[in-house]
Amino acid sequence: MTPKNPDTEPRRPFKKDAPATKDILADRARQLARRSTDDSRSSDMLTVVEFRMAHETYALEIKRIRVIHPLKTLTVIPGVPDFVKGVINLRGEIVSVVDLKIFFELPDDGVTRLSQVIILSGGDMEFGILADKILGISEIPKSALQPSLATLTGIRQDYLKGVTGDGRVVLDDEKLLSDKKMCITL
Repeated sequence: MTPKNPDTEPRRPFKKDAPATKDILADRARQLARRSTDDSRSSDMLTVVEFRMAHETYALEIKRIRVIHPLKTLTVIPGVPDFVKGVINLRGEIVSVVDLKIFFELPDDGVTRLSQVIILSGGDMEFGILADKILGISEIPKSALQPSLATLTGIRQDYLKGVTGDGRVVLDDEKLLSDKKMCITL
């Protein structure tokens, strides 16, 4: 007796009414339904990067963050506003770095070895935001955002998307990227 060769044997036709096929299709339908439920749930949530700045916790939505880069070297540029700390070389591209602590008139402890740069990008505007420390990524329900806190006064209120019950300040990345104050011409 010679063994059967799968390449030369005729294939059996696919039976649409086979019980196993129905089970497979039903399982796929359940998975697709679960994904659409997860998508609607995610539209009620903000995925954010949390970071420390002036001993407070801030957050930015992840959708406009291009990359987070450790601050190794910073080249100072003379003649720019105080909140522009300088520029960095990010893989051959020159990116300006803004210190929101100075822009928001918060206490500034300076740059440390834990400082990181969050590169925001949107439209034709791109710049880095100096963070004292990156805390991680989390999800915040949109319904948990409150308009403001009494301690958030002055210019910070203009760039606020909301504040959570535990005091995380969610910044409005669109307002930051579209603000003409962030565009420096020499």
